[in-house]
Amino acid sequence: MASIIGLLAVAPLLFVEAADENNATSRGRRDGWVSQPDGRGTFDILWSCLFTIFLCTWVSLHLNVPAEHEKYRHQFFRKMRWMLQAIMAPEFVLTFATGQKVEARKSVEQFKNLDLPPGSPRWTIRHGFYANMGGFVLQPRNWPAFPINSKQLYWLIKQGYVDYPKMTAKEVWDKSKADGFQKSLTCLQTGWFIIQIVGRYIQRLPITTLEITTLSFVLCTLVMFTQWANKPLDVESPTILTSSKSMTEILIEAGSTVQGAPYRQTPLDFIDNQSPSWLTEVQPHLRFRTGPLMRPLPRFTNDRFPVIGAGPDAVFLFLFTMAYCALHFAAWNFSFPTPLECYLWRVASITMAACAFIFWVCETYQDGHRLGRWERWYAKLFHNDKDGRINTMEKLRRNRRFIPVWEVIIMTPVTLVYTVARTYIVIEVFLCQRSLVAGCFDTVQWSEFVPHF
Repeated sequence: MASIIGLLAVAPLLFVEAADENNATSRGRRDGWVSQPDGRGTFDILWSCLFTIFLCTWVSLHLNVPAEHEKYRHQFFRKMRWMLQAIMAPEFVLTFATGQKVEARKSVEQFKNLDLPPGSPRWTIRHGFYANMGGFVLQPRNWPAFPINSKQLYWLIKQGYVDYPKMTAKEVWDKSKADGFQKSLTCLQTGWFIIQIVGRYIQRLPITTLEITTLSFVLCTLVMFTQWANKPLDVESPTILTSSKSMTEILIEAGSTVQGAPYRQTPLDFIDNQSPSWLTEVQPHLRFRTGPLMRPLPRFTNDRFPVIGAGPDAVFLFLFTMAYCALHFAAWNFSFPTPLECYLWRVASITMAACAFIFWVCETYQDGHRLGRWERWYAKLFHNDKDGRINTMEKLRRNRRFIPVWEVIIMTPVTLVYTVARTYIVIEVFLCQRSLVAGCFDTVQWSEFVPHF
């Protein structure tokens, strides 16, 4: 992790420092399609970058378990949508990955409180990932089966409704369809791409904006791999946990507060309701097409807003997000086809960084409100237990207003502005290919790195 952060912090400065030298030493421009016999051509640049981006965005995605009997085309198009999301905003996909890791780690601490019989397999972060991705499905008596997450499973085990899963961490990992060839190919391609960028920098060869953007995908992919390292990939069939109790009996025994109460996702919403989710909660208010319409939910959506907290994970994610945005400043002094495009690139780079910072400020504040962090800090600072204490009604009120109106008012224009800036970056990296400085087509002379005696 430290090496990744160091590379992110230093890389923009190195590229900005070298940009003037690169452009100054380049002689003339080459317009249109350039063939590759005399060096690397337009096709070589496009192929290397696009193939790397495809591997980074497709292979790195670890989506939740699909619904039972869901058609393959639905799963394919869902992954394509998330691939597009990873292209437009890879740092947001990384945020989801980090949030899922935090929740899986919390489940490990929670399951330590269970009094398990001797010989039971230890609950690990892999179990947490597997449960929160919909890997465990509850089958009550005389009730449709539905997925349960780690918090709901913990409650069911503690109440004696289901047995503790006898799955070891290895058996959980056997559910994964991780393709060693795909991951090896991704590592080789991304590694070779980084080596080429470093080689071009050392030999003062110009680097294209497309390569700068591709490098940002590579760095995001490396971090996503670390965050999802223990999450099974492409699980198709969940683990069924049967209960001798009916859902009605479970709800009656849970108490009068939940008996007969309507649920929005599953009957176990009173434990954890999978909120908030873009598909099931935000889109209906915007009159967009919603996610799964069946109730209880046949699968967990992939877009549950993460609650990361204020620990090292949040600090790392913030630093990485800002470093990712700052990486686009590396092309600040690059030679663009027109001065207007250079100006727009600078504006878009600043806009992305500013929007990311505003997002983090708003989300950090609201996240602290959701978790009651500010109230606890106030109580510690002023030793006022009455003001710091949050009763049950306050918790319910805060949960109902998980995304308050003020956050919607601020984040809606910020999101739109960020989308426009990011869209321009994505389009401009391809428009720049129509006219590049001649040095962009020079190849790295690898023989110069070999010592000569």
